[in-house]
Amino acid sequence: MLNLRSQCADEVTIGLQARKAVKHVDVKAGSAQASPLQEGKPRPLVLVVDDDETFARSCVRVLQNWGYGVQTASDGGAAIALARTHQFDVVLTDIQLPNYSGLDILRAFRECDRDTPVVLMTGGPGLDSARVAVEWGALSYLIKPLSMPQLRDVLSRAVQMHRVARRERRILHCTEEHERELEATRLRFDQALAGMWTAFQPIVSWSRKVVVAYEALMRTTCAELCSPFEILKTAEALDQIPTLGRKTRGQVADVMRDHPNLPGVFVNLHALDLADDDLYSPHAPLSEFASRVHLEITERMALERIPDIRERVARLRTLGYRIAVDDLGEGYSGLNSFAQLEPDVVKLDMSLIRGIDTTPTKRKMVHALASLCIELDTPMVAEGVETTAERDILVDLGADLFQGYLFARPGAPFPVPNI
Repeated sequence: MLNLRSQCADEVTIGLQARKAVKHVDVKAGSAQASPLQEGKPRPLVLVVDDDETFARSCVRVLQNWGYGVQTASDGGAAIALARTHQFDVVLTDIQLPNYSGLDILRAFRECDRDTPVVLMTGGPGLDSARVAVEWGALSYLIKPLSMPQLRDVLSRAVQMHRVARRERRILHCTEEHERELEATRLRFDQALAGMWTAFQPIVSWSRKVVVAYEALMRTTCAELCSPFEILKTAEALDQIPTLGRKTRGQVADVMRDHPNLPGVFVNLHALDLADDDLYSPHAPLSEFASRVHLEITERMALERIPDIRERVARLRTLGYRIAVDDLGEGYSGLNSFAQLEPDVVKLDMSLIRGIDTTPTKRKMVHALASLCIELDTPMVAEGVETTAERDILVDLGADLFQGYLFARPGAPFPVPNI
C-alpha cells in the first residue's frame, strides 16, 4: 500500500495527451485508493461516454477499483440508448463526441431523468459550453487531463446526491399517490353522503304486542360505499365524523317532523359526535324532538377516552335527550358504563343473543344482566333476535323488549313488525 506521499506522486492525469500516464494511473493510483463506497450497498453504476477507447478503458479500470460498476459508450447516440434501458447513478461524459455532443447527452438525460448527475469533461473549455452546462444542470465541469482526487470527490458527491434525490422522489411519489387515494376516498364519501337516507327498525314489547320505538339506521344509495361500517371508517379517516353525524341527525329530525306521532327514536352516536358542539345546541334540528329521542352510546367506544363524559351526558339530558348504552356485553368497559352513564335504557349486544337457546353460558350472562337491569329499574332491549327459539329463551330470562329480523328488517318509514 502506498503512503500519502507516494499517492500524491501517483495522482497523474488521465487525458488524451497522456496515454502512458493513463496506464500508470490504472495500476498505482487506482489500486492504491481502491475501496467500496459503502459496505453492503449495491455498487453505484457510472456511464462513461468517450470516443477515445484508451481513455474509456482506463476510466473503467480506475472506477472499478474505486468500487463502481461501469458501462461505456463511444458516442452520444449509444449513451442515450443506454439511458433508456439502465438506471445510472452518474454519467461521466466528454463534451466533444461523434453524432451527439456531451451537452446533447446532458439535455437528453434532463428531459427524461431530472435526478441522475451528469459530469462533463473537456480538453478545450469554452464559455458557451460552460453556460449550457450550468443551464441544464450539470453537476460538474472537469478539465482534461483529469485530477484523480477531484474526479473521485465529484463522483462520490454525485452518488450521494443521486441517492438522496431518489429517496426524495420516492417520498414524493408516495405522497402524490396518497393524495390521489385520499381524493378518491373524499369523492366516495361525498357520494355516500349525497345518497344517504335513514332506515328504521322497530323495537317491540312482546308482552304488549306494540312498537315502543324505532332505531334509526344509516343507509346510502352509493354502491361504492354502501356498508354503514365502511361509511363510518371512511368518515374517521377523513376527519368527517361531525359532518356525518350532523347529516344523520338532521335526516332523523326531518322524518320525526313529518311523523309527529312516532313513539320514539333511538339514534346512534359515534364517540367523536360527543365532541361536536352542534350536538348540544338547542337550535340543532334534532334538539326539537329531544324528549322522544334516545341517544345510543356504544360500549365499544372505550368511554374512559372521552373527556368529561359525565358533564357531556348531563348537557344532553338537560336538552331532554335520554341515554341508551348500546352493545352491552361486547365492549371494553363492561358494566362500568352503567356507573359512568346511568343509562335510561340498555341494549344487549347481539353476540349474546345469537344462539342463546343452545348456549348455557350465554343464558347465564343474559340472566345476570336482566336481573341487574330490573334492580336498577333500567329497561333492557335484546338486539339481533332472529329465531323464535332465541325469543322464547329471552322471555323466560325476563326480557320483554326486542329488536331483530324475527320482528322486522330495517326499512323506509316504517316497517310493520311481526308480533
